[in-house]
Amino acid sequence: MLSSCLLTSSVTSYAAEHWKVLVSPFIWGASLKGDLALAGKKPAVDIPFSELVNDVDSIFMGNLELTNSHYGFYIDAINVDTDSNDRVMGQKISYKIDQTTVALGAFYRAFNYELGGNHLFDEPRRIAIDPTIGARWTKLTAEVQSKPFGLKLSKKAEWTDPFVGLRLTADLTNKWNLSLLSQVGGLDTDNKKTHNHEAYLGYRVYLLDHPTIIRVGYRSLSQRYTSTDFTGHRFKYDIRQSGPVVGMTMRF
Repeated sequence: MLSSCLLTSSVTSYAAEHWKVLVSPFIWGASLKGDLALAGKKPAVDIPFSELVNDVDSIFMGNLELTNSHYGFYIDAINVDTDSNDRVMGQKISYKIDQTTVALGAFYRAFNYELGGNHLFDEPRRIAIDPTIGARWTKLTAEVQSKPFGLKLSKKAEWTDPFVGLRLTADLTNKWNLSLLSQVGGLDTDNKKTHNHEAYLGYRVYLLDHPTIIRVGYRSLSQRYTSTDFTGHRFKYDIRQSGPVVGMTMRF
């Protein structure tokens, strides 16, 4: 699945004042690992990407950014529906996780150092640091089912957690670029926490006459949410999605 504001940051020109639209489709080869507690049942979630490919029912991932190179706004959306199986005491148990995550944020260019020379898009090579702030909305449906045990439990949850973070971009050459992003969310309460970390190596090209950065990298998104379910038991969603990323950012 490729990601958020980080994927688009280094395409922009700090010197240009006009607003630009940056579109970033991405593929995230994420595995899922963590814990899920529902109605007193606590199945462990451990789905490597090789299995997740077969278990995914539907998927959507993308990012849109509006910036004038001094500050900007972005939206990052991911929707993944998975259906997997496990065995407990020799009996088959299936669990399904449908998750939609949308992050809305803003950033400001707080540090800009020009390295000398221009990159492929005829803009100064630089190192830049952007503080970012925003909120991440998550909608989750979790279901645990076992026909031999006569068990079918489900829980729907929806929450929003604010986040703060930093992103860094550095032009290594006139074509190669390094981008890093770190965000921490859920600062307003103890029952929800988010950690999002990303790193990408980018290569500048022109695609359909538009400045474009092709990217490969790695992303880790950890989310923890707790509440009370319909049985009075504790509902817990504590899952880390992590894996390689491939995508691109095209500027309009």
